[in-house]
Amino acid sequence: MKIEYFKNDKCSVCKAMLPKIQTIAKNFDIDIEVIDVIENPSYPAQKLVFTVPTVIILDKEFEIKRFARNFSISEVINTIERYLEISNKE
Repeated sequence: MKIEYFKNDKCSVCKAMLPKIQTIAKNFDIDIEVIDVIENPSYPAQKLVFTVPTVIILDKEFEIKRFARNFSISEVINTIERYLEISNKE
């Protein structure tokens, strides 16, 4: 599992959310990649990321869930917990 976090240094919400997302990644032992949409515009374009912050949760390079602009930390945690619960049953 992997988290891709898309941000922009001029975005105050991105700055506030990043440590929270990093904590989630650490708590669930998930890799995290932070992508600045200004410094590297081609990758966000390929992923169809049009706003920041955007969080994409991946498993084996397949997108499980995407959160963009207005989302809560609890939504991210609930999605990860639910996915892990389902994948452990298989």
